[in-house]
Amino acid sequence: MQKRLIIGIAGSDGKEFKDVAILPNTRAIDVLNQLNLRGFQLAKPEGGMFAHNDNLYDAVSDGQKVYAVKSDVEAGR
Repeated sequence: MQKRLIIGIAGSDGKEFKDVAILPNTRAIDVLNQLNLRGFQLAKPEGGMFAHNDNLYDAVSDGQKVYAVKSDVEAGR
């Protein structure tokens, strides 16, 4: 069974959101590659980041919003 996610892309001009359908065993890197988001990570709703090989399907609910953030952000700049 598919789950639908809304991926918010942090740092994009305006508020850019992409709808993505995922299947069981979909990894975070699979979604990032599908959206051509090199150098990004997916943020966990409860805080922290998903590792690229984390099973996203088991970790999220259908219709959930997840944010993609640049993984090379420097604090204080």
